[in-house]
Amino acid sequence: MTPKNTAVAELIQKYEPSITNRSKRVASIELSEWTAEEVKGVMDQLVPREKKNGSDEPCGPEFNQLNTGWKAKLMIRFLIWSILGSVTMFLLPIQIGAAIYLLLHGRLSAIWHELPKPTALLFDQLTRVDAYVKAPMSLVKKSIERVEALCVNRKGKFMLRKHGYAVLSHVWGETMGWTTEDSWGPVELGLRKKGLAYTHFEKFFRRCDAEWLWVDVLAMPEVYEDMSTTEKANIETLRTGIINCLHAVYRRADKVVCLDSLLLRLQSGSIVDVAVILSLGRWINRLWPFTETKLAKRVVLKTEDATFDLDEIITFFYETVNNEDHRYFHIFARLAPMRPVPSGFRNWLGYLARPGTYGPEVFREIYHGCENRLCDVEIDQARALFPVLGLEWISGWTLQQGLHHIADAYHDDKEFLLKYCEYRGIRHDIQ
Repeated sequence: MTPKNTAVAELIQKYEPSITNRSKRVASIELSEWTAEEVKGVMDQLVPREKKNGSDEPCGPEFNQLNTGWKAKLMIRFLIWSILGSVTMFLLPIQIGAAIYLLLHGRLSAIWHELPKPTALLFDQLTRVDAYVKAPMSLVKKSIERVEALCVNRKGKFMLRKHGYAVLSHVWGETMGWTTEDSWGPVELGLRKKGLAYTHFEKFFRRCDAEWLWVDVLAMPEVYEDMSTTEKANIETLRTGIINCLHAVYRRADKVVCLDSLLLRLQSGSIVDVAVILSLGRWINRLWPFTETKLAKRVVLKTEDATFDLDEIITFFYETVNNEDHRYFHIFARLAPMRPVPSGFRNWLGYLARPGTYGPEVFREIYHGCENRLCDVEIDQARALFPVLGLEWISGWTLQQGLHHIADAYHDDKEFLLKYCEYRGIRHDIQ
C-alpha cells in the first residue's frame, strides 16, 4: 500500500473499526485514486452506529435469548392485557357516544365497521409484541413442488407466488447475528426454532416497500444443531430443493432489495457516495448477493433516508468513466459485473454482452463479479453459481462434484471456471 492508501484505510477504520481488512483492500483498489480528505467527506455522511448490547445493526435482532420461565411469559401477557383493558375502558364512553350519534343519523354501517377499528388496531399491535413469524413446513414443500416463491406479507401471512413480490437480499451476520463481549454467533437455538420475532421481522418490511416479500431465512428451513442425522438430511434435501428454485424465484421477483448495514446508515443523495459505502459494506463482499443481483429484474439499494437503483448507478459510471485511469474506474469495475451492460455501452471488461444467453460471457462475469466475495459454507463456492448457470444441485454433493458438474455442462467454456478456481484457491482435478 502507498502512504496515500494507508492514510485512507486508517481514516475509514476511525469510522468503522470492525472493517480493517475491507478498508485496506478498498483503499488499495476502489479508492486508490482518492485522497483521505475526499473519503472523509463521504464517511461524514454516515449516521453514527447506535451503541447497545447484542446487535447494533439497523436490521439486527432485538434480543438473543428466549425466556422460557412461566413468570416472564405471564408478566408479558398480563402487561399486554392490562394496557388493552385500560385503553378499551377509556375509549368505551367515546365509542358509545359516537354510536348514538351515528344511529340517530342512520349510519348503521359505520357503527359495525368504523367504531371497532381503534380497539382492533391496538389489539393487533400489542399481540405482536410476543409474536413470531415462521413458514409452515407444508408450504415450504409446496413451494418446491410448484417452483414458486414462498412469500410473506407484513401481517406474517404466507402465500406461494409467481409474481408481485420482492426478494430481500442481506448478510446473515448483520441481520441474524448476535455479539457478546468476547464472541459472535447466532441467536439462541430455542429462539430460532420459534421463527423471527415480529419486532425483528417488521424491520425488513419498513425498508422494502413491498406487499409480499421473499426472505431466505423464512422460506428456507434451518438445520438445527440438536437434530438427528436423519432429520438433518431431510431438511438439507428441502434446502437443496429451494436452491434449485432460486433461478425462478429471483427472475420472477419485481425487485431485489439490498439491506446492507453500512449503507443503511448513509444520509446522502450522491450516487458516488452510495457506491463508495457499498464497496466498504459486507453485502458486496458476500458470494450469494452476486447470484441474486445477476438474476434480478431490478436491484434496489436502501440507505438511511433514500432508495437507489443499482442499474442507474452503474449507468452513471458507464457515462462518466472514459478510460481505466479515471478515478471512478475501480469502483465502476467492482459494480459492473453484477448487472447487464446498459444498452448502447460496451462492457469495460473487454467483451460485448449478449443479454439472455449463457456462454463465455457469463463465466467472465462470474470470474470478475465474484472477486473478493466470501462464503461461509465451502460448497457454496460452486452451489451459489448454479442458479446463475441454470443448473440443478444434488443434495449431498461435495464442492468437487459441483465444480465437475459445471465443467461437464459447459465443457467448451472451462477457461474462466479454471481461473475462478485458481483465484479462490480451490484445489480441483478438472482437466
